[in-house]
Amino acid sequence: MTGKNKSLIFLLLPLILVISCDKNGIDPNGGGTIPLPQQTIDASIERFVFQSGNLYSGERSISLLEFKNTGNTRWKFWIGYSLQDKTGTWYDVPADTLTLNSGEMSKQIELVWTIPGNNQVVSGPYNVRVAIWKTNPSVTGAVQLGSFEQKDAFNAFNFIDDFNGYDANRWIISNKLTPGFGRFDTQNISLKDGFLSIKFPMQTKDGGEVKTTAPAKYKYGTYRASIKTPSLLPGTYTTFFLYESTNLDEIDIEIWNDGSGKLDLNTWVKGVQKFSAQIILAFDPSSQFHEYRIDYYPNEVSFWVDNVKMKYTTDLSQIPTSLTNIYISGWWPKWMSGNVAGTDKFAVYDWIQH
Repeated sequence: MTGKNKSLIFLLLPLILVISCDKNGIDPNGGGTIPLPQQTIDASIERFVFQSGNLYSGERSISLLEFKNTGNTRWKFWIGYSLQDKTGTWYDVPADTLTLNSGEMSKQIELVWTIPGNNQVVSGPYNVRVAIWKTNPSVTGAVQLGSFEQKDAFNAFNFIDDFNGYDANRWIISNKLTPGFGRFDTQNISLKDGFLSIKFPMQTKDGGEVKTTAPAKYKYGTYRASIKTPSLLPGTYTTFFLYESTNLDEIDIEIWNDGSGKLDLNTWVKGVQKFSAQIILAFDPSSQFHEYRIDYYPNEVSFWVDNVKMKYTTDLSQIPTSLTNIYISGWWPKWMSGNVAGTDKFAVYDWIQH
């Protein structure tokens, strides 16, 4: 090798070293090591509009989501959407994915859950939750980056019957002796102008009863009815209740028709009365329609009037566990005293909801 070539090699060597050091994070100006940027994966929920209002079987609960990639890396995020009923059961919509660049905002995303049909929905309020995940949430050890939950976001129901017609698939009219005086007579049930009426015929102690068709198919959920009682008919009840004839489980709302404003609230388990309470209504139940409600869940039965919680029990020994039927009736119990009326009297139902 000639001296000229040796000199060229020695001249190039420092330049190669400088370039190599600069690529590996060495400051060429003598400042030491330059730290390489650390990869961060993160996201923030920027907007979540949750479903609200009332929904019925077959309808869709739709919530809207927008989120942002707040990390410094392009990433495929997992999006989870879940709903929870009053029994504590969660319903998880299959997770979806979306890839965003660093700093990028997602478009508006629809999160959808269809309300179950065939009387399968646990009626009442539902919580909704959305979550952004770093990895597949179905895999153990998945990392959640952000979430939002709304309690009691919307109400789900199996049906509302506003009595604009008679649904023979849902209801059957009783024709039998009552547990008190007189008979439940099919002639005492009528539908007109969107109301179901139970007649207390003059000069008799007969009444009427309507119940859901067999077999018993309802269980946990909220049961609501809009009712106006007859005026001043001592010795009678207007009722809205749940009953199962095999295990003799029952949850009752029974309104006195004597003008006292008394309301009897009961639960029965296997034919034995387990809970009993009586309240005095702050209004005349015969003057206009009011909403009466039973909330029946595994850990609580509660009784409501016009959306106000009146009484409840959380004693599990007092809470039925059977599938049930829905009943409404007007009748003359033997433990009450009262004379037959000189004119026909009516208990009127505007709607029933479950």
